[in-house]
Amino acid sequence: MRKTMMVAALFAAMASATALHAQGNPPGGGRRGGTGGGMRGMGPGMMDNQLLKGITLSDAQKAKLEQVREAERSQMQAQGGRSGGRAEMDSVRAARERGDTALAQRLMAEQRSRMDTRRETQITAIRGILTSDQLPQFDANVAEMKKRAAEGRGRRGGPPGR
Repeated sequence: MRKTMMVAALFAAMASATALHAQGNPPGGGRRGGTGGGMRGMGPGMMDNQLLKGITLSDAQKAKLEQVREAERSQMQAQGGRSGGRAEMDSVRAARERGDTALAQRLMAEQRSRMDTRRETQITAIRGILTSDQLPQFDANVAEMKKRAAEGRGRRGGPPGR
C-alpha cells in the first residue's frame, strides 16, 4: 500500500506543474518535500525544482518552461488525466487483495516504466530550453535525481534504478 501511494504521488508530481516555480518561487516557501529516498514525497513542481536547482532562468526560458508544462498537462488530459493513474493503482490493489503478487508486481513495473518514460521526456524538453552554460548544472542535477531514485528503490525492495 505504501509503495502504491508513493508511486501515485510520483505520478501526480510528474503530471503537475506549478506557476510558483515559473515565477522563480519554490513551492512551500522553499521547503523540500520528504527526506531523502529518491523522489518520494515530491509534491507538484518538486521534480522541476530538483532539475533546475542552481539554475536561474530568464523570463523567456520561464515562458518556454510553462509551455512545456502546459503541453504535459494537455497530454495527460488526453490520456485520461489522473483518473487513469487511479485506475492503474486500483488494479494493483485488487491484484494484491486476491493474493496475485506476480500480477501486482508486473502492473507496478509497467506503471514505473511509463513514469520513467514521462520523466525522460520532461528532462529532454527542459534541456532544450537551457543555454549551453546551464547544461552542466542541469546534467549534474539529473544525475543526482536519478541516483536518489535508484537508492530509494533499492531501500524499498523495488527494481534498481536505470
